[in-house]
Amino acid sequence: MKFLTTLFLIFSLSFCANSQNNLLYPLDSLFQLMSNAEETTESVDMFNDLTKNQLDNDIQDSRDSVLLFQQQTINFARKINYNKGLADALYNLGKYYIAVENNYALATPCLLEGLTLYQESSDSTNVSRTYMQLGLTSYVLQYFEDAVKNFYLSLKYKEYPTSSYLMALSYLELNKPDESKRYFARAIKQFKKTNDDKSLNECYSYLGKLYTQTEQLDSAFYYLNLSIDNRKKAGNTSDLNRPYALIAGLYLKTNDVENAIKFAEASFKNIKSGTDLISSIESTKTLSQAYAKKGNYKRAHYYLELYNEFNNKYIKGSTKQKVAELQSKFDFEKQMNEEKLRQQKDKEISNQIIQKEKILRNSFLGGFILLMLLLFITYNRYKIKRDASHALQEKNNIISEEVKRSDNLLLNILPPQVADELKNKGHTEAKHFEEVTVMFTDFKDFTKISEKLSPSELVTEIDTCFKAFDKIISKYNIEKIKTIGDSYMCVGGLPEPNNTHAYSVVRAGIEMQEFMQEQYKHYKKNNKQVFEARIGIHTGPVVAGVVGLKKFQYDIWGDTVNTASRMESSSEVGKVNISESTFALLKNHPKLTFESRGKISAKGKGDIAMYFTALV
Repeated sequence: MKFLTTLFLIFSLSFCANSQNNLLYPLDSLFQLMSNAEETTESVDMFNDLTKNQLDNDIQDSRDSVLLFQQQTINFARKINYNKGLADALYNLGKYYIAVENNYALATPCLLEGLTLYQESSDSTNVSRTYMQLGLTSYVLQYFEDAVKNFYLSLKYKEYPTSSYLMALSYLELNKPDESKRYFARAIKQFKKTNDDKSLNECYSYLGKLYTQTEQLDSAFYYLNLSIDNRKKAGNTSDLNRPYALIAGLYLKTNDVENAIKFAEASFKNIKSGTDLISSIESTKTLSQAYAKKGNYKRAHYYLELYNEFNNKYIKGSTKQKVAELQSKFDFEKQMNEEKLRQQKDKEISNQIIQKEKILRNSFLGGFILLMLLLFITYNRYKIKRDASHALQEKNNIISEEVKRSDNLLLNILPPQVADELKNKGHTEAKHFEEVTVMFTDFKDFTKISEKLSPSELVTEIDTCFKAFDKIISKYNIEKIKTIGDSYMCVGGLPEPNNTHAYSVVRAGIEMQEFMQEQYKHYKKNNKQVFEARIGIHTGPVVAGVVGLKKFQYDIWGDTVNTASRMESSSEVGKVNISESTFALLKNHPKLTFESRGKISAKGKGDIAMYFTALV
């Protein structure tokens, strides 16, 4: 009879919910449903599903009913010894404490007990989910080392893009930019697959913050503007407060005080009271510093007081110690259980070894006789196959030589990694590189000089220069992209990313100019026509891949390529001209000197800061 009553109540509640624009179930109806349900695992699963529905809805009055209802569900599951349902109920209650009450001290023991039950049942999906919630708790309480550990365990059990994103944020707080970039790239790739544009834009926002901290300001503006533009295109203007706050700080860093105030005020006005403490902290801090730079100390003091107020709300010192103690206790108990399991496994292995030794000792004699028989048979077969093998080997040698010639030809066109991908898959995928250094060279008055040379002489002179350039970039592990007429293009930092690409490309450019100067002296001495080179270099993100179906060509695209080309066209004969982003990476290098050229107008780019560089 109870079961029929339960079905009737579920149907009635569902009908009411649908008829009232999907409103959640009222509290008295939920408890009526529980009191009339049978004590079965199906009932516990149903209650957990109802709770999840309550948590997923943003109506605060309805979500408050979850606490009492889920505590009753936990008691129900314990009573019938249903561990799977108990684990789900504990997870829901822990998530409630985090999402609704921000009470991490109460959330943590629920999540830890649920985690143990999930691990006992080898439920990898929910183990990963629970570690993610524990990592989120550690992150919010600013235990970033613990957060990294929990997100690592979450990803170990299941690849959740949210865990990768939160791992990147944790490494960002720990001031480990390389690790943070790696996990941002991982999260972005996963969010793109699931078309999760909102999370993707969050990644772009915090990548902008990362590049701001590492002084890579071009990349910082690129990702923050990408986040802002995407939100505007999607009509999500209410989500602009975070990227506005971050780009305001970036403008302040470049001493653009007016834009810093403009975006910080836009962010602050867009925030509903108390709903986004992080953006409130970022925007009020920027506004205080910006108005101080303008000399408006009254406004600066006003925003400084707001900054202190928001920052104090964000700090939750009293809860941190409790969470840390619970986490430490759980880790200790887990280690003790693992040690017991290890000792038991070692004992089992020892017994297995003793048993194997007995079997080996008893079977040794029979095995020896069998071995001799097998050797005799094998020798006869070997004699038969040996002659056939010699003939086959000769054919294989011929095939191997042809394959080697084909591989060498392919490697002369494509980088080894790209060539391998093309051979294995039949195609290649374009890849995004967050930071590479691109170089362009060309010859001054090439058209005038070429008119004074025969076609044979012209080709010979270009070939001499480009062969020398090829040797130089090979020495510094730089990838040649292409030559177009008298222009030579190469890039450092791909297809295998590295941290030395900026110095390697600049050093190669200096050596190219040294070679051209030696050529100039030699040719002038013999009254021959000679080329003089301009070189330009810029650092930034690109996309690289193979284009076309015939005559494969490895190429790169992006605004970085255009800016590098402008660096070359704005350079001077015998000089190596670099951009602000390349200078920022190398300005403290002991082997290089720099000459600031100020801001120079570049076609399609406006005024760009440029520097000449040379060896000390």
